Amino acid sequence: MHADFADFGPPKNLTSRARRFIFLGLLAPFTVLTYLAVSSGSPGDVRDRPVALTTLATITGPFIGAIARNGQPCCLQSSLRLAAVCGPALALGLTVQVVAPPFGRGRRAVRLAFWAIGWFVWLLGGHVSFMHALS
Repeated sequence: MHADFADFGPPKNLTSRARRFIFLGLLAPFTVLTYLAVSSGSPGDVRDRPVALTTLATITGPFIGAIARNGQPCCLQSSLRLAAVCGPALALGLTVQVVAPPFGRGRRAVRLAFWAIGWFVWLLGGHVSFMHALS
């Protein structure tokens, strides 16, 4: 019996360029939205928030709510609950990049879709965490 490992490992026909464009195409607007969410409000509230740190931490997804509130325990707990939902979506999106779907036709489209959906859910979790942190 011969094991064929051709379907495992980094995708052979999917360029990293497409994934990079998808990732940056999602990260850029979410970063802008993060900045707008953190820098809005009364001057006293904005002064208490780490605007630059929170904006740069957009990649942390559901944890930006806790970062915006300087790690307050209630915000951190909310972020951890969100990460428990968003994390598996991102993990699935990343896993599909390494483990090939069981079919040949449309494999690239499936991989790109899982990549985009995984990152979208992860980054959206950050803005959901703002509902708790900035309320």
